[in-house]
Amino acid sequence: MTYIQTDTYRIRSAELDANGRLSVPALMNMMQESANRNALDYSIGIADLAQHSFGWMLMRLRISLYQYPLYGQSIRITTYPTAVDKYFIYRDFNIMTEDGTQLADASSTWLTFSMERRTMVPLPEFIRQITLPTNINPQLKLLPKPDFLPPDGEPAKSIDVGWFDIDQNQHTNNVAYVQWLLETVNDTTLQMKQLSELDVFFRTESHWHDRLQIRSRPESSESWLHGIRHATTGKDVLLARSRWRGSF
Repeated sequence: MTYIQTDTYRIRSAELDANGRLSVPALMNMMQESANRNALDYSIGIADLAQHSFGWMLMRLRISLYQYPLYGQSIRITTYPTAVDKYFIYRDFNIMTEDGTQLADASSTWLTFSMERRTMVPLPEFIRQITLPTNINPQLKLLPKPDFLPPDGEPAKSIDVGWFDIDQNQHTNNVAYVQWLLETVNDTTLQMKQLSELDVFFRTESHWHDRLQIRSRPESSESWLHGIRHATTGKDVLLARSRWRGSF
């Protein structure tokens, strides 16, 4: 069977940013919840993979934001897998108001890793055999490598990964990374502009008690480059580009 997940979420006060709009980390948590529910329907959820000593890892996410909902409004998130190959499964998201106004959309690429070796492995056969929806209009697959480089310079901030930053796969949750990197954008951008696109490329894991170094610098008047690096190993944990528009 094929499964398309659709969930309705009413915006709560704790999910608002300082400008009274739904925050990007809160939206990503909702998207993650809907993706988890869809994976459960396909019997490829976290617990299903754990039975085979595998785990999920998000490799790339690009989200475009058009409008931001306010407190008390309801949004509808629809998500589904769009393609499967040897190493990756691709998933799209569509975020709308109840009356059908487009708020955001996103595409993502996921991989599986060995819980024992903590290394990437080919997708297990039971994932590759799922039946994909056919009545969809999938977004273009994201390229396996980003078209931007990590920013140089001194770290803007150092972070120690906390207990509440890790998830069931025993590594740092992707939403925690996004919140950390967005908070290194300068005050004027955060206060006066809206995030219009975020493209994140995840390269390796981090874990509880790891120290991470976050770098951000303007790429142009409308975009920033971000990087998070492991302080001990020097490995890049992720690279990202954020784009910003207009004023509130």
